[in-house]
Amino acid sequence: MIRPTKTPISFNKLILLTTSLVSSSCYAYLTPKPHIGPAGVEYQSNVAVDYGYDDNVNYQSDHTPHVQSDFFNVKPFVQLKGVHNADVYTLQYTGDYRQYQENNTSDDYYDHHIAFIGAWKKGLNNDLLFTIENTIGHENRGEGLTDGLSAEQFQKYGITDVLETNMFHTELRYSIDKQDSIGKLSFAVQYKDFTYDDRTSNFTSGSIYNFNQYIEEQEWDQTTFTIELFDQASSRTRFRYSIVSNLRHYKINNLKDTNETFFIAGIKTIRTGKTTIDANIAWLYKDFPNNPDSESFGGLNWDIDIKWSPVRHSSFHFYTDQSVEDPTEIGGYVLNTEYGTNWEHFWWSSRLSTTLGYHYKTSADKDKSSDKVETKTEAIAKITYKFRPSIQFELSYQQLVNESNKEFDDFTINSVETVTQTLGYDKSLIMFTTKVQI
Repeated sequence: MIRPTKTPISFNKLILLTTSLVSSSCYAYLTPKPHIGPAGVEYQSNVAVDYGYDDNVNYQSDHTPHVQSDFFNVKPFVQLKGVHNADVYTLQYTGDYRQYQENNTSDDYYDHHIAFIGAWKKGLNNDLLFTIENTIGHENRGEGLTDGLSAEQFQKYGITDVLETNMFHTELRYSIDKQDSIGKLSFAVQYKDFTYDDRTSNFTSGSIYNFNQYIEEQEWDQTTFTIELFDQASSRTRFRYSIVSNLRHYKINNLKDTNETFFIAGIKTIRTGKTTIDANIAWLYKDFPNNPDSESFGGLNWDIDIKWSPVRHSSFHFYTDQSVEDPTEIGGYVLNTEYGTNWEHFWWSSRLSTTLGYHYKTSADKDKSSDKVETKTEAIAKITYKFRPSIQFELSYQQLVNESNKEFDDFTINSVETVTQTLGYDKSLIMFTTKVQI
């Protein structure tokens, strides 16, 4: 567990390593249908259309009225790929557009992600990879910075729709491979810039102004340096050793600036052909260069994922994860511990599958005046039918329950105004999805 020497300053959300709750066997995905266009450029695309029902759009507690609504989702994906000798150039676009049918909600969103990936082969053993991407996303009302706020507070603080976010990311990675492919050494430098939408207004005081200032204080940019060594010990086992250093700078409040370094050791191995173990353990060292009241601290993070397939048509996943997350206000940190499992089974043929999943997470405030502990449980049930190699139907149900040992919590914004949060919610979502490979 994390053992800080003194109460550290908070910073925005950062999780070292994550694992997915629901993963599918390779033959559950749509079969790609690449097409060759002018100049030999390969392109492919697919689209997913969702129709669903959400009984708590804004993650409201049991003490406040819930907005319930049907919704439509459209998720297009387009990829262009060009190959010149051993070099590969890829351009991708992914969209996520959601529209709610209830008139009294304004939580529609239109997310966009565009990425360019250039991979160059330099000689027999040298590779250069350049990635640049931009994500225009969102943060739902009732999540993140507006967690625990009621509909009345949304109006009070001027949160009339989702909070739009913008993440810019670029990375340059140089790798040296041995000819026999038993080892790989990589050096990478990465830059990220995270901002919220421009919420400037004519308000120079009051609650809306204070909350806008609070939002701006969560914007940051980060430079990351990485050294990684992969050792392919055998055809079934690979070891990973990494040093990752993140230098994060907050644009408005530099007291929140952090320098952190992860020392990571990992293994991925296949045992008896039926069990795959993917485990990483990391030691975190962190300091706060601009806050004399916060001392550096260190602690252990991990993520462990085990997949067991007793037969080809059935697989089980078990995983656990521990990581540190900083709250958005100054002071202390949050220790997250997660456990999860899911079971996927294919019936009669590879076309019909069912997935059952359960995810449990605790988030405990550490070294703060608050002793708040939140628990989040997520249950998922899904039926997938692959009608054709390029057409897939899916019916899913998701139940989310968030509980806390405290009914209310509060934090201060702009040093003058206290915001009260009403903790805990219950939310369920049912959705029918059609996926088509074009």
